[in-house]
Order: sequence, then structure tokens, then C-alpha cells
Amino acid sequence: MQATSRNQNHWQRYVIAMAGMATIDFCFTGAYVAISGNADVLGRAIGLNIAILIILNGVGAACLFRPVAKAIRSLAAGNPATLPAATRRLRRLHLYSAIWAFCVGLIYCAAAFGSGVFLITPQPQIPGAPLEIRLFAGFWFSFAYATHFAVYAYFAALDRSETVKRHMFENWQVRFYPGRATIGPRLAIVFLVLTLVSSVAILFDLTLFVDIRASQGLSTQQAVMLDVIATETAAILCLFFISRTLTRPIRFLRDAMRKISQGDFTARSPIASDDEIGQLAYEFNHMAAGLAEREQMRRAFERYVSRDVVELAMDRENRGDPRAAGELRFATVMFCDISDFTSLSENLAPQQVISLLNDYFDKVNAPIRDQGGIVLNYVGDALHAAFNILHDDQNHALHAVRAALAIRHVTRHTRFGGSHLMKTRIGIHSGPVVAGPVGSGDRIDFTIQGDTANLASRLENLNKETNTEILISKTTRDLITSADSQSHAISFIDLGTHAIRGRKSEIDLFTLGDATDPA
Repeated sequence: MQATSRNQNHWQRYVIAMAGMATIDFCFTGAYVAISGNADVLGRAIGLNIAILIILNGVGAACLFRPVAKAIRSLAAGNPATLPAATRRLRRLHLYSAIWAFCVGLIYCAAAFGSGVFLITPQPQIPGAPLEIRLFAGFWFSFAYATHFAVYAYFAALDRSETVKRHMFENWQVRFYPGRATIGPRLAIVFLVLTLVSSVAILFDLTLFVDIRASQGLSTQQAVMLDVIATETAAILCLFFISRTLTRPIRFLRDAMRKISQGDFTARSPIASDDEIGQLAYEFNHMAAGLAEREQMRRAFERYVSRDVVELAMDRENRGDPRAAGELRFATVMFCDISDFTSLSENLAPQQVISLLNDYFDKVNAPIRDQGGIVLNYVGDALHAAFNILHDDQNHALHAVRAALAIRHVTRHTRFGGSHLMKTRIGIHSGPVVAGPVGSGDRIDFTIQGDTANLASRLENLNKETNTEILISKTTRDLITSADSQSHAISFIDLGTHAIRGRKSEIDLFTLGDATDPA
């Protein structure tokens, strides 16, 4: 019911806006009666005002708006069949309205002069003007009156058509395209018409129409005053609608820009005007669509790599060096792998395996992300993470161990996929790595290279021999214990010296006690 009422309001407001011509006439007639003292014509003037400028004008306005009103009702009912006719009418509504208003103005003046509201015929005891002057005066006054009405109707209808376009865009995503109109010439023509009509009217009142004005009970000064009042009244009403047609589209464009700056890339500005502002809104929407596509690609990219890697990749793309040389960092590297996942997956369908891994990685990634690490890649059921790669982190070793403890707690107390416990092996080692993009010209991965990463991978696999879940190198343990007192809650268990496959020298290894699991 509320939507229907809102749709009907567009028809009513357009008709009311067009009936605003009665306001112009009321101001002019009121000023004429007040200045001339011809109060006996007031009743007839009000009658003609209501009959022609309100009723007749309203009927014509309703007919002009009918295709648009029909389309709005159809769109509200889910039927866009009548939209093309409404689009064509909205594009020309201001022109049709101006032509109709000019015709109504001529009809009104003919009726007013014929009924003696504005006296043109000679009056007793007042010198009469020649017939040709009286005829010319009638034509001139009718033309000037109708021109004021047409200028007013042009901008009033333009304002209403822009409002309807915005309503159709916001409610049914009806997209309009800007026309070729320009603001400058449009305003110049309007103000030229108003000033020219006013100037010519004053010139005639000072020369040809002295006797005509005298028959109306007006002196030359009063006639000039009446001309100014008529022009100013029309100008004020026109400026009201002109300001709305200029400022509202800019305000909508500003609001859309603010939404995009806040991360809402779906924001669009309605293209309601057919001038430069409409063209600006069209270009803005085109730009916003590009930003939305880029944001969608970035979010899709983030599903494969971390946000930090995405930002780094985009920054390097913008600088034209996507495969620039890597950066030497002292980092802590973590490898995680699921114990006995091969035997577990043998009893599951491929879709179940993927679902199980997604559930697992969702829960395992969170502690790494919370501790400031980044997941570099996945290999089957294993993941490769690093700390102190893209952002400086003095306590990267401590944060990596905390992430490992959280992962162990999660895997011990969670049934993934609703029914599966998945014990996880974790290897952690700290040392120098080279971090950067590696790959071909059409595919690049961000990764780390160096012996540190190789050793962390070997430690993860060595958990099978030591029957542990977490193995930490002495280098990582020393970094933690030497960093203030933040490590007092972590219980390290010395596992002694172990030989590492593929390495000549043995290293000291540690694991973590159960008491250090987060509650």
C-alpha cells in the first residue's frame, strides 16, 4: 500500500507542479488589482484561474504524464512491458510541458481579455488607442504571459522527470543514459527569454501602450512596476526548480562517492539528468563498476592467498615489477600436516575430502592470522605459513609458537566434518629467508626460499619419529626465551640432539608441554 501511494504521488506532484502556473497568475493579477484598484475583476480572474490554469492545465498534465504513471504501476506489479514508452516520455517531458503551458497561457489570455479582466477596449473618459495598437497589445500580452508559463513549466517538469528517474532506478534498477543537453545554453536561453520579455514589455509600456495601460487604470510607472513583478515572480519559481535540478544530482553523486570510499562498491549514482551532470554520473558509475570488478577479483584472490600478499601483488603490478627481486627477512616458518590423512581419505568420497579439508583449514588458519602470520600456500592436506614476512614483527618466533599451540588445541578438541578427529604435525624453525614473487610471466606465486623453510618442513615430518605433534628448533626456542618475559607461560621440553635427513649437522629440538595449551 505504501509503495502504491508513493507511485501515485509522482503523478500528483507533477500535476501540482504544472498547476504552479496559477501561482504566477495569482501574483500578477493580485499586483494588477492592488495597483490599478480594479477590484471588480478579481472574481472573474479567480474563476478563469481555477478553470483554465488549474483544471484544464491539470487534465492536460495528467495526459502528458500518463505513460510514465502506467509504467510505474506496471513496474510495481513486476511487468516492465510499458517501460520503453515511459522512457521516451520522460526524456521529452519538459519539452512537451513547456509547449502545453504556452498553449494554456494563450487560452487563458484570450479568455481574460474576452471577459474584460485585463481591459484592452477603450474606456469612457479615457483616450482610446488605435485598433491596431489594441490588437497588437493583446497579442503581445498573450505571448509574454504564455512565455512565462512555458519557462516555468519547462523547469518544473524537468525537476519532476529527474525525480521519477531516480525513483525508478532505486526501486527497479531502471537505468537511463545521459543525453546531449548542456547546462550553459539551457540557462542562457531561459534568462535571456525572461530578461528580453521584461525589457520589451517595459519598452512598450513607455511608448506604444501608454493609452492601453491608462485604460487599465495604470500609470506608466505602475505598468513598469507590474512588468517587473511578473518577471520576478516567474524567475523566482524557475530558480527554485533550476537549483534542485543542479544540486540534487550532485548530492546523490557525492553520497555514492562516500559509500564507495567506505567500501560499498555496489553504490551507483542515478542518471536522472540529460546534461553534463548526467554524463558525470554515467562516467562515475562506469568507474564504480570497474572498482567493483577489481574488488571482486581481489576478494577472489584473497581466497587463495592472504590479504597482505594481495596488497603486495597489486602494489607491484601498479609499479610494473610483479616479479621484482625478493626481500631478505629473518622469519619464523611453520609447516602443518595432518597425520594419517591418506588412510582417512580412502574411506571418503572426493567431495567429502574437499569439505573436510575446507573445515580444517578454516579453523587452523584463524590462529595463524590472529598471531600475525600469513599462509603462503596449501599442498594437499599441508599448509605453509610464515611470520615476519610482510610486516615487521620482533616477536615472530613467539607468535608462531602461540599459533601452533592454538592449532594443537583446536585439532584435539574439534571433530572436523562433524565426526573426524585430525591430529596435526607442526614444524617450526627461525632463520633467514628470501620472500618474494616467483613464477612465469602469466602466473606468479608469493613464496619464501632458503634453508630455513626446508628445515621447518623436515621438522614437521620428523614428528613421526619423535611421536610428537610440535617440533621447534633451538634457534626458535632461544629467540622466545631471550625476548623479555613473554615466554614464561610456554613449557619447552628438550628432546635432545637429532640428525635431520639431508643435513650433515645435527640440531637440538624441543616440543611443547600439554600445560601450555590455551584454555
